[in-house]
Amino acid sequence: MDVGPRAVLAKRKFDAKDYAAALKLVEQLLVKHPGNPWLLRLAMDIQSKTGELSQALVFANRLVDVDHSAKTSTGRRKLEGRLRETDPRWGPTVTADQPQLMGKSILYVAKESRPFLDNGFCTRTHETLASLRDHDVDVRCVTMPGFPANIGVKVPQHESVVGQVSYRHLLPNAGDLVRDMPFDEYVQLSAQLLAREVADRQVGLLHVGSGHRGYETALAASAVARWAGIPWLYEVRSFFENTWSSDPRFNESSEYYHRRLHTETRMMNEADAVVTISGPMREEIVNVHRVDPGKVTVIPNSVDVRRFQPQPKSDELVKELRLGSSFVVGYISNLSHPREGQEVLIRAVAECRRRGDDVTGLLVGDGGRRSELENLARREGVTDHVRFTGNVPFDDIASYYALIDLFVVPRVDERAARLVSPIKPFEAMAMRVPVLTSDLPALAEIVGDGARGRTFKTGDHHDLALQIKGLRAHPDERRMLADRAYEWVRAERDWASTARSFSNLYEAIMQPQKVQS
Repeated sequence: MDVGPRAVLAKRKFDAKDYAAALKLVEQLLVKHPGNPWLLRLAMDIQSKTGELSQALVFANRLVDVDHSAKTSTGRRKLEGRLRETDPRWGPTVTADQPQLMGKSILYVAKESRPFLDNGFCTRTHETLASLRDHDVDVRCVTMPGFPANIGVKVPQHESVVGQVSYRHLLPNAGDLVRDMPFDEYVQLSAQLLAREVADRQVGLLHVGSGHRGYETALAASAVARWAGIPWLYEVRSFFENTWSSDPRFNESSEYYHRRLHTETRMMNEADAVVTISGPMREEIVNVHRVDPGKVTVIPNSVDVRRFQPQPKSDELVKELRLGSSFVVGYISNLSHPREGQEVLIRAVAECRRRGDDVTGLLVGDGGRRSELENLARREGVTDHVRFTGNVPFDDIASYYALIDLFVVPRVDERAARLVSPIKPFEAMAMRVPVLTSDLPALAEIVGDGARGRTFKTGDHHDLALQIKGLRAHPDERRMLADRAYEWVRAERDWASTARSFSNLYEAIMQPQKVQS
């Protein structure tokens, strides 16, 4: 059905992300053309993009009435799945007979793992498991269904061994299947598979890390723990409820945001204990999610001080990356999420160069925003003064830290960035590389409010350039900060201390007494 130029205008508004104007036009057109599938689909897409899922489902139901294709039915079912997964009245069920004999082993549930990924999540998981094994804790790890096929790994095995750590992969070849499943069905499948693992391995405690949406691993684990009559621990590693969209206008204001926030809150309160990784995160869990402070424990990120040790710059890498004698300001992170704020660092490098300072930026990592960042460097006139390395093998990463004269964490003011502490600054500190971060709470906590690192005004590339200039001019101050940070991470942020903290917490949870923070 031809609905004219106003429909074309509505689509243009949608493509330009002017969703309010697009929806107004579509709703006007639907008064005259209530059964037009093209208009109904556009209305559904607008509501989905803005996180108004209940309204999106209204349009999806109307669309199914006039478009009987499998694609349309599947789209509606996926919308239903997102709504059902975040409905407080819904939860997965376990239909198997309850196990009669439970043991004392720990089952660690991770969304993903090495050797396939080397991100901060996998690093924390692996180093924690390795250190727990060193402390003779009986802990095994499983990854969520579909991993690692869901990230493109061909013909994966059911088990991977990295060092002394074994990872059991649930349905490792089912990547396409789990990608196409509605969220509620995926959680239900996860609960059934976890229940079998708990029964077969005589598990006495479930340790569950945040999933891709945060709470989906906890939804499955909570159901399994109730079924088995065992306690479970929820390790909250980030706050994902406001990361569902790349559009900041809707991240913390939509229906979907609030549904996800409330689901996280429900899971945290159902868990027998909650672990998180920074002081600001604990405050958020206690004050926003209203979790009993007595069951919230901070076990911070740490660093492998044996792997990350001070070392000289590699002459070969200096030559390969054309760094010369320039003062190198660098960041090691993914190039996928806007929260990392690499734009701020690129603009600061450009300002330093305009002032005549011989400064070169080094961005180690890769991701979907790389071309966007490279274009920014081009517009700022620093294409020759910002190096993009792409992905670097984990075993080589220390060599890249050693190239950096000042490690900059330029994260921008976003909820997760304000509260979640990354692992990378600890690694830089262990290598005696001085650290300069945004003045966000989680980052200020790492640098000890200036005791072992410096901060700049978040998002302000002018202030970042000023701080770079000052620290470049004072090598003695950089050495002092690096020495303090080095001694601190070796004393306070070794993975062995992380393992001790978890081991003590496991023992407390598995005994009939209240967990103390």
